Amino acid sequence: MFTPVSVSLSGPAFSFLLYENSKCRFQQEGFLLGEIVHKETKTITDNDQQQVNISRTIKINSIMPCPQPHYFYNEIGKIDSDKIKKFLGNQFNKVVAWYKYQRISSFKFTLRDKILHKQLRDLFEISPELFTCCLLINEASDNGSTHLYSQAFMRCNNNIYDKLPIHIPNLSEPNNTYKSSETASETFNKILNDLKIDKKNAQGLVVINKIQNALQKHIDSVVENLSEAEKYMHELEEEVQQLETMHKLEKLNEQDVKEPETRPNENITQSDSSPEVPRKTNRTRDAIDSSSQESSPEVQRKSGRGRGSRVKGRKRGGIPKEVNTESPRLRKKD
Repeated sequence: MFTPVSVSLSGPAFSFLLYENSKCRFQQEGFLLGEIVHKETKTITDNDQQQVNISRTIKINSIMPCPQPHYFYNEIGKIDSDKIKKFLGNQFNKVVAWYKYQRISSFKFTLRDKILHKQLRDLFEISPELFTCCLLINEASDNGSTHLYSQAFMRCNNNIYDKLPIHIPNLSEPNNTYKSSETASETFNKILNDLKIDKKNAQGLVVINKIQNALQKHIDSVVENLSEAEKYMHELEEEVQQLETMHKLEKLNEQDVKEPETRPNENITQSDSSPEVPRKTNRTRDAIDSSSQESSPEVQRKSGRGRGSRVKGRKRGGIPKEVNTESPRLRKKD
């Protein structure tokens, strides 16, 4: 029994994915949310034999882009499971694939991508033939007027990586064919069960109006919740921008504070090597020399021209005992 596997990407999810890729400058990574649908079709052959065909479809309804490249793994390709669980939150069980976007012209599934794919498959506990990786590339013209986006879903089946067929409902389909029907989502089935419609007695128009009103109420509530979430997200983005600017200003202030701290040290080293220091030592030497000059005999002789010099002259001019004081005149009289 053949069980084909295909990927069904909704129109809103596909446009949201391309929008996130167009905002990114170099590369981007993220997770794809949805569900895996098993579909059985019964056919009767010409021999009145019943044949059952089972097909599995990976339906993708939304995406969760990572805030920056290499967000949930390190340089060698080891994932951080706690960081992934914290980032996804209650959307962890809805992950069916992950994607990688690059501004290149060809698909490249590197060795590190294969290692990441295997680790993520074990983390989300999805069978290898159903867990896929979406590779997206962007190729622009020379003048940048046109952009060509291409996508491919890869899976690992028996250690061989092959591509899966992609189907986008009501896109690139001819007008002369019937629109392909998709299986109803869990939300739609829940709305129908809450209405409790009596299918046997109720009229078709009444049932359609009830379903339409219920869906419109559900859409209005989702829009209100989404608008509040977007407002909160914009506030967080503004706070992040303010924190980044404050961090940059703090770095500039720290650089401005460090520059004047280094300048006085330079002046001190220059003053130590300046000739002002030997001038101070010359002054002290002059003081010492002046005191020694005052105690020298030359200074004392110069200052001794007053009374002290006369007394000394008298002592020096005194008559010694051996000299005869008698004058020759007295001797003649005698």
